[in-house]
Amino acid sequence: MDNIIGEIKRNLNSNKKLDLPTSREIKINFGCGKVRQPGYINVDVRNTEAVDIVATLPELSSCLEGQCSEVYLSHVLEHFGAPGKKLRQGDSDVLGVLLLVRKMLIQGGIARIAVPDFNAICKIYMDGVLPLYPKLLGRLCGEQEYPENLHKCVFDREFLEFCLSHCGFEKIQNWDPREEGFEKDSSFDQLGGVGTSLNVTAVAGSRKKEKSIWGKLF
Repeated sequence: MDNIIGEIKRNLNSNKKLDLPTSREIKINFGCGKVRQPGYINVDVRNTEAVDIVATLPELSSCLEGQCSEVYLSHVLEHFGAPGKKLRQGDSDVLGVLLLVRKMLIQGGIARIAVPDFNAICKIYMDGVLPLYPKLLGRLCGEQEYPENLHKCVFDREFLEFCLSHCGFEKIQNWDPREEGFEKDSSFDQLGGVGTSLNVTAVAGSRKKEKSIWGKLF
Protein backbone atom coordinates (compact mmCIF):
# COMPACT_ATOMS: atom_id res chain seq x y z
CA MET A 1 0.00 0.00 0.00
CA ASP A 2 2.80 2.46 0.88
CA ASN A 3 4.39 1.93 -2.55
CA ILE A 4 1.12 2.74 -4.33
CA ILE A 5 0.56 5.81 -2.16
CA GLY A 6 4.07 7.00 -3.03
CA GLU A 7 3.44 6.49 -6.75
CA ILE A 8 0.16 8.39 -6.60
CA LYS A 9 1.80 11.29 -4.76
CA ARG A 10 4.62 11.50 -7.33
CA ASN A 11 2.16 11.48 -10.23
CA LEU A 12 -0.05 14.08 -8.57
CA ASN A 13 2.95 16.34 -8.09
CA SER A 14 3.95 15.99 -11.74
CA ASN A 15 0.36 16.11 -13.09
CA LYS A 16 0.71 12.68 -14.66
CA LYS A 17 -1.77 9.86 -15.07
CA LEU A 18 -0.93 6.74 -13.08
CA ASP A 19 -0.78 3.49 -15.03
CA LEU A 20 -0.59 0.43 -12.78
CA PRO A 21 -1.01 -3.26 -13.65
CA THR A 22 -4.64 -4.40 -13.38
CA SER A 23 -3.57 -6.75 -10.58
CA ARG A 24 -2.86 -3.75 -8.30
CA GLU A 25 -6.21 -3.03 -6.64
CA ILE A 26 -6.78 0.58 -5.60
CA LYS A 27 -9.60 1.52 -3.25
CA ILE A 28 -10.01 5.22 -2.42
CA ASN A 29 -11.73 6.71 0.61
CA PHE A 30 -12.25 10.30 -0.50
CA GLY A 31 -13.20 12.85 2.14
CA CYS A 32 -11.97 10.58 4.93
CA GLY A 33 -11.79 13.41 7.49
CA LYS A 34 -10.38 12.00 10.73
CA VAL A 35 -11.32 8.35 10.13
CA ARG A 36 -8.98 5.91 8.40
CA GLN A 37 -10.59 2.95 6.66
CA PRO A 38 -8.29 -0.09 6.50
CA GLY A 39 -7.63 -1.34 2.99
CA TYR A 40 -8.31 2.07 1.47
CA ILE A 41 -6.07 4.94 0.46
CA ASN A 42 -7.49 7.74 2.60
CA VAL A 43 -7.72 11.10 0.85
CA ASP A 44 -9.02 14.51 1.87
CA VAL A 45 -8.62 18.14 0.85
CA ARG A 46 -7.56 18.85 4.46
CA ASN A 47 -4.59 17.23 6.14
CA THR A 48 -5.61 15.23 9.22
CA GLU A 49 -4.09 12.35 11.16
CA ALA A 50 -6.09 9.91 8.99
CA VAL A 51 -4.98 11.24 5.60
CA ASP A 52 -2.58 9.40 3.27
CA ILE A 53 -2.86 11.93 0.43
CA VAL A 54 -4.07 15.52 0.31
CA ALA A 55 -5.81 16.18 -3.02
CA THR A 56 -8.99 17.46 -4.60
CA LEU A 57 -11.26 15.07 -6.47
CA PRO A 58 -10.50 16.59 -9.91
CA GLU A 59 -6.76 16.17 -9.23
CA LEU A 60 -7.26 12.61 -8.07
CA SER A 61 -9.48 11.65 -11.00
CA SER A 62 -6.94 12.90 -13.54
CA CYS A 63 -4.20 10.86 -11.87
CA LEU A 64 -6.25 7.71 -11.29
CA GLU A 65 -8.37 7.56 -14.44
CA GLY A 66 -9.59 3.98 -14.89
CA GLN A 67 -7.43 2.68 -12.04
CA CYS A 68 -9.74 2.14 -9.05
CA SER A 69 -11.81 -0.87 -8.07
CA GLU A 70 -13.74 1.17 -5.52
CA VAL A 71 -14.25 4.79 -4.48
CA TYR A 72 -15.87 5.47 -1.12
CA LEU A 73 -17.58 8.77 -0.27
CA SER A 74 -18.92 8.88 3.29
CA HIS A 75 -21.04 12.00 3.86
CA VAL A 76 -19.14 13.85 1.15
CA LEU A 77 -21.61 14.16 -1.73
CA GLU A 78 -23.92 16.53 0.15
CA HIS A 79 -21.10 19.10 0.29
CA PHE A 80 -21.46 19.68 -3.46
CA GLY A 81 -24.10 21.68 -5.31
CA ALA A 82 -27.49 20.34 -6.32
CA PRO A 83 -27.77 19.68 -10.08
CA GLY A 84 -30.73 22.02 -10.55
CA LYS A 85 -33.22 21.69 -13.39
CA LYS A 86 -30.42 22.02 -15.95
CA LEU A 87 -28.55 19.04 -14.43
CA ARG A 88 -25.30 20.91 -13.86
CA GLN A 89 -22.22 18.70 -14.09
CA GLY A 90 -19.38 20.97 -12.96
CA ASP A 91 -16.66 19.85 -10.57
CA SER A 92 -18.48 21.57 -7.70
CA ASP A 93 -21.83 19.88 -8.47
CA VAL A 94 -23.13 16.48 -7.35
CA LEU A 95 -23.38 15.08 -10.88
CA GLY A 96 -19.92 16.34 -11.74
CA VAL A 97 -18.51 14.65 -8.65
CA LEU A 98 -20.15 11.34 -9.57
CA LEU A 99 -18.74 11.62 -13.08
CA LEU A 100 -15.26 12.16 -11.63
CA VAL A 101 -15.73 9.09 -9.44
CA ARG A 102 -16.86 7.13 -12.51
CA LYS A 103 -13.79 8.35 -14.35
CA MET A 104 -11.55 6.84 -11.66
CA LEU A 105 -13.25 3.44 -11.68
CA ILE A 106 -12.57 0.44 -13.82
CA GLN A 107 -15.64 -0.93 -15.59
CA GLY A 108 -17.52 -2.90 -12.97
CA GLY A 109 -15.88 -0.90 -10.19
CA ILE A 110 -17.86 0.13 -7.13
CA ALA A 111 -18.97 3.56 -5.94
CA ARG A 112 -19.73 3.21 -2.23
CA ILE A 113 -21.84 6.15 -1.10
CA ALA A 114 -23.16 7.33 2.27
CA VAL A 115 -25.16 10.56 2.64
CA PRO A 116 -27.49 11.99 5.28
CA ASP A 117 -30.91 10.37 4.82
CA PHE A 118 -33.34 13.27 4.26
CA ASN A 119 -36.38 11.03 4.59
CA ALA A 120 -35.26 9.57 7.93
CA ILE A 121 -34.29 12.96 9.34
CA CYS A 122 -37.62 14.51 8.30
CA LYS A 123 -39.54 11.63 9.86
CA ILE A 124 -37.73 12.09 13.18
CA TYR A 125 -38.67 15.78 13.10
CA MET A 126 -42.26 15.35 11.93
CA ASP A 127 -42.90 12.60 14.50
CA GLY A 128 -41.75 14.99 17.22
CA VAL A 129 -38.93 12.71 18.32
CA LEU A 130 -36.37 15.54 18.25
CA PRO A 131 -36.48 19.30 17.65
CA LEU A 132 -34.64 20.76 14.66
CA TYR A 133 -31.80 22.08 16.83
CA PRO A 134 -29.26 20.93 17.79
CA LYS A 135 -29.09 17.39 16.36
CA LEU A 136 -31.06 17.60 13.12
CA LEU A 137 -29.93 20.95 11.74
CA GLY A 138 -26.28 19.96 11.44
CA ARG A 139 -27.19 16.79 9.58
CA LEU A 140 -29.11 18.84 7.04
CA CYS A 141 -26.89 21.92 6.72
CA GLY A 142 -23.48 20.80 8.00
CA GLU A 143 -21.90 22.06 11.20
CA GLN A 144 -20.10 24.83 9.22
CA GLU A 145 -17.20 25.08 11.68
CA TYR A 146 -14.78 25.13 8.74
CA PRO A 147 -15.39 26.19 5.11
CA GLU A 148 -15.76 22.71 3.62
CA ASN A 149 -18.32 21.55 6.21
CA LEU A 150 -21.32 23.10 4.49
CA HIS A 151 -24.10 21.01 2.95
CA LYS A 152 -25.41 22.13 -0.43
CA CYS A 153 -27.69 19.22 -1.35
CA VAL A 154 -30.01 16.68 0.29
CA PHE A 155 -30.85 13.13 -0.76
CA ASP A 156 -33.58 10.59 -0.43
CA ARG A 157 -33.22 7.16 -2.02
CA GLU A 158 -35.07 8.09 -5.23
CA PHE A 159 -32.98 11.19 -5.89
CA LEU A 160 -29.67 9.47 -5.09
CA GLU A 161 -30.58 6.63 -7.47
CA PHE A 162 -31.45 9.18 -10.15
CA CYS A 163 -28.07 10.91 -9.80
CA LEU A 164 -26.15 7.64 -9.91
CA SER A 165 -28.09 6.27 -12.89
CA HIS A 166 -27.70 9.56 -14.77
CA CYS A 167 -23.92 9.26 -14.38
CA GLY A 168 -23.61 5.73 -15.73
CA PHE A 169 -23.99 3.64 -12.57
CA GLU A 170 -26.21 0.59 -12.22
CA LYS A 171 -27.08 -2.25 -9.81
CA ILE A 172 -27.72 0.12 -6.91
CA GLN A 173 -27.96 -1.71 -3.58
CA ASN A 174 -28.00 -0.97 0.14
CA TRP A 175 -24.94 -1.71 2.26
CA ASP A 176 -24.33 -1.84 6.02
CA PRO A 177 -20.96 -0.62 7.38
CA ARG A 178 -21.28 -2.93 10.40
CA GLU A 179 -21.56 -6.00 8.18
CA GLU A 180 -18.69 -4.79 5.99
CA GLY A 181 -16.32 -4.30 8.95
CA PHE A 182 -15.82 -0.56 8.51
CA GLU A 183 -14.31 1.72 11.11
CA LYS A 184 -17.02 3.90 12.63
CA ASP A 185 -17.62 6.97 10.48
CA SER A 186 -20.67 8.96 9.39
CA SER A 187 -22.13 5.98 7.53
CA PHE A 188 -23.00 4.56 10.99
CA ASP A 189 -25.05 7.65 11.90
CA GLN A 190 -28.11 7.05 14.06
CA LEU A 191 -30.49 9.06 16.21
CA GLY A 192 -32.41 7.19 18.88
CA GLY A 193 -31.67 3.88 17.21
CA VAL A 194 -32.96 5.11 13.84
CA GLY A 195 -30.45 5.06 10.98
CA THR A 196 -29.96 8.52 9.50
CA SER A 197 -27.37 7.62 6.88
CA LEU A 198 -28.47 6.50 3.41
CA ASN A 199 -25.88 3.94 2.29
CA VAL A 200 -25.75 2.50 -1.23
CA THR A 201 -23.28 0.88 -3.58
CA ALA A 202 -23.45 1.23 -7.36
CA VAL A 203 -21.56 -0.45 -10.18
CA ALA A 204 -19.83 1.51 -12.92
CA GLY A 205 -21.42 0.50 -16.20
CA SER A 206 -20.05 0.71 -19.70
CA ARG A 207 -19.00 4.20 -20.75
CA LYS A 208 -20.48 3.56 -24.20
CA LYS A 209 -23.94 3.80 -22.67
CA GLU A 210 -23.39 7.39 -21.62
CA LYS A 211 -21.71 9.03 -24.62
CA SER A 212 -23.43 12.37 -24.08
CA ILE A 213 -22.04 12.55 -20.54
CA TRP A 214 -18.61 11.00 -21.14
CA GLY A 215 -17.97 13.34 -24.04
CA LYS A 216 -17.73 16.17 -21.54
CA LEU A 217 -15.01 14.38 -19.59
CA PHE A 218 -12.81 12.52 -22.06
